[in-house]
Amino acid sequence: MKILKSVLPMATLLLAVFGAFAFNEAPKDSSMNVDMIGVVPGACEESSTVCSTIFDVQKCQESGQLLYRLNAAGTACPEPLYRKH
Repeated sequence: MKILKSVLPMATLLLAVFGAFAFNEAPKDSSMNVDMIGVVPGACEESSTVCSTIFDVQKCQESGQLLYRLNAAGTACPEPLYRKH
C-alpha cells in the first residue's frame, strides 16, 4: 500500500504531461503554403502575378487567364494556384 501511495501521484503527473502534448494540434507545414509566381498553362510561361498555394474559392488569374504552379521538373503546370490575400 505504501508503494501505491508514492507511485500514484507520480503516475498522475506523467499522465497529465503526456495528455497536454498528445492532444495539441500539430503545426501546419508552412513549406506547403507558399507564395509563387503563377504560370500560364500550355507553354507554362511565367506571369507577373504572385499567387498562393493556400486553397481559396477564387483561383489566381492574370488578364482573365487562370494561373498554375510549375512542377519540380519544370516540364508541366498541372496544379492550379489561388488568389493571394
